Amino acid sequence: MAGIDSGPAAKVSAGFRRVVCIYPYFQEVPIYEFFPPLGLEYVAAAIEDLVQDIRILDFRMEDDAGRSVRDAIRDGVDLFCVSVNWPYEYESVCDVIRSLPPGVPTVVGGKYATEMVEDLFRACPNIGMIVRGDGEETLREFVETGSPEGVEGMSFRRDGGIVHNANRDLKPVSDTLFPNRRNRRYRYRVSYQKVDLGYGFDSMIASRGCPYKCKFCSFKRNPLGQKREYTARSPESVIEELRQIDAKFVAFLDDNFFVNAKRSERICDLIIREKMGKLFAVNARISVAFHPRLLKKMHKAGFRLLMIGIESAQDRSLKQLEKGFDTAEVRRAFEILRKSNMMTGGYFIIGLIGESRLEMLEQGAFASQIGVDFIHLNRLRFEKYSALGELLKDHPEYYIGEKNRIYSKKYGPAEINQILKAIRNRFFSPVKILSLAWKGIRIGFPSWDILLRAAVLFPLILWKLLTRKRRRNRKRAPIELGPATAARGTRR
Repeated sequence: MAGIDSGPAAKVSAGFRRVVCIYPYFQEVPIYEFFPPLGLEYVAAAIEDLVQDIRILDFRMEDDAGRSVRDAIRDGVDLFCVSVNWPYEYESVCDVIRSLPPGVPTVVGGKYATEMVEDLFRACPNIGMIVRGDGEETLREFVETGSPEGVEGMSFRRDGGIVHNANRDLKPVSDTLFPNRRNRRYRYRVSYQKVDLGYGFDSMIASRGCPYKCKFCSFKRNPLGQKREYTARSPESVIEELRQIDAKFVAFLDDNFFVNAKRSERICDLIIREKMGKLFAVNARISVAFHPRLLKKMHKAGFRLLMIGIESAQDRSLKQLEKGFDTAEVRRAFEILRKSNMMTGGYFIIGLIGESRLEMLEQGAFASQIGVDFIHLNRLRFEKYSALGELLKDHPEYYIGEKNRIYSKKYGPAEINQILKAIRNRFFSPVKILSLAWKGIRIGFPSWDILLRAAVLFPLILWKLLTRKRRRNRKRAPIELGPATAARGTRR
């Protein structure tokens, strides 16, 4: 370890016994607040056989996160692993990291950490190492060797500076590595504003990457610019993981679950044979509608929610984004999907280059016309290495604003927010909500008892929704560990 700074990195050595993995976000975006921290669980699974004990702390699920960290330190900690995936709550996340005892090595990873390596090192003096890109193999090699020296994909402090090792090549998705759910401390349940709606929930990954070339998308490259080729797990591997999931409702996080129709059919066949009795949500392209045999098997297997990237109601924009279809094909696809006994959600992008206010507002009307059950509206964003950079060069009236959102001189943040609000209010009318409830009862998703529970809890949900902005703007005090407790965390 000669030459590595004293402090966090100097404590690193082989033989880690007790590892604490932290998901440091207290308040999640409501639609995702019940998703397990799957990336952190993958990293924990990658080193599980190398250590004596792994504890995962999800601060969203902790009544007193500080006490949970203190308890872990009291029991002995040799390594902290912290997931920094999102730009929101960034200051709060940094407070959490700075609160960790400097005597214990701290490794940070995640998508946003990969984008903000230098900034995180400056903001948090006790960070010893940052994992860039996929973390499973990088952290495993680090734990095996006890040193960041030469570990591909890792940055670390040395001699008063920062050393960036070479990037690690992206690997195909593994058939054998997936989270060990027996180690979870929490039960994840479908909820809104922290109100339990009655479904056990889990998520999983059956493939990585996407073979399509939509211009706005950055999924095919990671934050380091590395191209992520589409790779898929075997159907048998997918079923093996599903057997370990107790939750009634499972969301597949694949960019597109139905890239290979034959493979998708095989997965459905195996689920049907196993009689799992689960309900599934997946991302898809409209092309899934043109596989009638697959649609029938999907329904029988329990697939009940299809989230489909439509993006725009304007053919000009779809061509610009290189989506590979036009609005006429979208209409044909949804004529079929409306008869499939599955809920459909449509992803739309607001603020696309060249679209007027009227054209943006047409997104909601178009979604209603084709029979989309839910809409998910996204602001146009620029991700590093996205092909949108080429379009921006030709449109100087557009600029990249806060959180990498793209605005124009005519449609800035305030105007886009107004448009988003108008689309949501018009689409989710009382009649629409009642029709969704009836469809849910008819197809068993959600079941009538869950809808009844949501109706009973509606006043509480509404109150939480109305007070959400005030609660989110309230600055959270950093977790307190105390000098005596922090000292006990130092490796012996």
